[in-house]
Amino acid sequence: MIESILIFILSFLTPLFLFLYLKERRNSNAILANTVKLLIHQEQQFEAKKTDKEKANEDFLKFVSDSRDLAYKYIESVQAGLNKFVEEVEPQLDYYDRYGPAVEGMVAPHDLALKKISSEFKELKKFLPENNEI
Repeated sequence: MIESILIFILSFLTPLFLFLYLKERRNSNAILANTVKLLIHQEQQFEAKKTDKEKANEDFLKFVSDSRDLAYKYIESVQAGLNKFVEEVEPQLDYYDRYGPAVEGMVAPHDLALKKISSEFKELKKFLPENNEI
């Protein structure tokens, strides 16, 4: 008799506990979903409440960051161009500086131009980094 009462109670309580567990789980999922919705809503309100000054500051910081990136790219491309120019022209100007004009005693019309080009080339090389790496 007691055994049948216990079996009856267990058979009644098991579905009850299962029902309560599933209901609690559904409620916790609903609470979690509502919490996420609330956080998203608060973030949207925060974005909407930003003042014009804060937005301007954010835009300015983005502009500075983008400008810096563009400046680095520009510097790298200019240094690459200067390095290529140095590699192509330096041997000829070194030869001219070492041996001078082809005929001694006569000033060729291009001699003064080559002297000027050679001196300006040396000034231009000063803008490159010491190790000539980009």
